[in-house]
Formats: sequence, C-alpha cells, structure tokens
Amino acid sequence: MRSIARTLLVASTVIVTSVALAAPASAHNGGSRTVRPGQSIQAAVDAARPGDTVVVLRGTYREQVRVSTNRVALRARGAVTIRPPSGGGRCDVIAPTGICVLPRDLNTETMAYGSRVSGVSIRGFRIVGFGAFGVFAFGSQGLKVSRVHAVDNGVYGIARFDSNDGYIRDSSATGSDEAGLYVGDSPSSHALVEHNRAWNNGYGIFVRHVHLATVRHNTVWANCLGMFFLDDGQPEGNGDNRISRNTVRDNNRVCPASDEAPALSGGGIVLYGSQRNRVERNTVTGNRGATIASGGIVLLTATLTSGKGSNNNVVTRNRAARNAPADLVQGAGSTGNTFRRNRCATSIPAGLCRR
Repeated sequence: MRSIARTLLVASTVIVTSVALAAPASAHNGGSRTVRPGQSIQAAVDAARPGDTVVVLRGTYREQVRVSTNRVALRARGAVTIRPPSGGGRCDVIAPTGICVLPRDLNTETMAYGSRVSGVSIRGFRIVGFGAFGVFAFGSQGLKVSRVHAVDNGVYGIARFDSNDGYIRDSSATGSDEAGLYVGDSPSSHALVEHNRAWNNGYGIFVRHVHLATVRHNTVWANCLGMFFLDDGQPEGNGDNRISRNTVRDNNRVCPASDEAPALSGGGIVLYGSQRNRVERNTVTGNRGATIASGGIVLLTATLTSGKGSNNNVVTRNRAARNAPADLVQGAGSTGNTFRRNRCATSIPAGLCRR
C-alpha cells in the first residue's frame, strides 16, 4: 500500500487546473444558499460567509469542492452524488478529491498554514470515483462529517490529517486502496469516529500518529485489516485512544506485500506500537489469516517503524471467536498489557482468555 507521507508529497506538486463554473447559485435570506442541478457547488461555497449553509439539491454534480471559510455548513437535500469533473478542480492542489477542507492560507509545497479552518460541517453526500480521496481535510478544527457515503475513491474514502475535534459519524466507505476512514497526524485529535460502516478497503478504519481519539459503534468487514492503530515512528507516537463497542468481522481480504509494507490479511483490531489504549466491549469474529497482523485483537511491536511495543493497553470485555491464528494475540516485545473478562477461546501466548 502507498504511504500517506508519499501521498501528500506527490499531491503537493500537482498543478491546479482551472475549471469553468456554472451560473452562481441563488442566495436566500437567513444565510442559506441553494444549489440546483446545472449550478456550481463551488461557486456557492465561495460566496458563503461564516455561518452560512449551502444546500445542494438532488442530482449528480461533476466537480470538486474546496471549503476554506470557517463555519460553513454543506448539506445535501435528497440524493446528491459528486463525481470527478473532466478538467480537474481546486482540490487538485492536494490530490483528486471530491470535497476538501483546507486552510485559506495553506502552502501546498510545505503544508504550512497560519490558522486552521474551523467549524465546517458536511452532511449527506455520495462521493464516487475520485483518484485519491472522497473527503480530505487538513488543518481543520471541529470538522463534522455525517451521512457521507464514499465509494471507489482511490486511496481514502474519508480522511482527516492534522485535524482536531469534530467527528466522522453515520457514514460509510468502500473500495479505497488504503483505508475507508482515516484519522492521522493529530497528537491531540479528540476525534470521534462512530456509527460508521467500512468494507472492501485496505483498512476499514486507520488511525495513525494520533492520540485521544474515540472509535466506537462502527461495523467493519471484508477489509484486509478491520481497524489499524499505527505508530509510524514520529516522536509523539500513537495511543491513548478508546476503541469500544465495534463489530469487526471477516476482514480476510489480502493486501499483497509492497516496498512499504508486508502482506496483510485477516486482522481484526490491530495495534502496531500503539500504547495506553482501551479496547473494550468489541465483537471480533472470523478474522483469519497467516500474516504478521492476523488474528482477532492483535498487539504487535512496531519493528518496521518506531520499534515500540504495543504496551500498557487494556483489553477487556471483548467477545472474540473464530479468529486465526488466535482470538487474542500479544506479540513479543509488547508488555504491560491487561487482558481481563474477554470471552474467547484461543490466544497467543496461551492463557490470555482466562484472565
């Protein structure tokens, strides 16, 4: 799988291609702007002031949409699908993307910015077939994404980098090479990922270089790994997250080995050098494989990145069954973990299910 750092490095060199805009959307009193089929969502967003709502009516729109104004709400009314335009768009400063949320002063060569874009919300869109991202956020504060369905986007379905607070809720992602839902580069994220579905991706939910995220009440299946919590070697590490009440089943796709990663398959909830997490009340079943990350709930040492063990985690009150090579796996070098009151049959090393 391609690395995230490489993705951003390549994306930042993309040249912006201008695109002709349709007639401006009509404006209404009360800070609401309505976009009808044949009009431009981007034009309405550009005209919006902080606190405005842009309402997009039922239809298919072929464009990219960049949001850089604080407290803009982007809403779909009825079935609204966003597909790639023929000539690119303003999210191409990063990579081909359906909706991107970026600071107004973002330097796309260095990815530096002066102030975050805050209070943006996105609700109700179906985003299909973009080369990189369905939704991409960088440098956001309090971003709220809900009822978004990301389908067959090349790298990530819904992704937020260097973004704090807010949530991804009641959404779905399928058909992305790297991850369906992604939270990364946020040592103080306080992100909430809940009531989502992710299937047929590389990773269902991918949490990298993040602390203080809550991942709960999600259902993930038919990915290579269901949930992946990664310390990628950056100084802040990964940990202090809460992973609870998720259903993680049959994540048995095979992601072949690449120059950047070994082959991966059959992993349910996988911690790779991630520390001080609480993994509780999850149902983890039928995740079966023969790779380093295979098994139900798997705690591994990050030998390819930081060298840290998945240490001092609490794994409690989970139900794990029919996973292979075992329901619970604690790899060498991962220490200080507490396993208690888990309903399971097999573990590596033996005895973890009986504590």
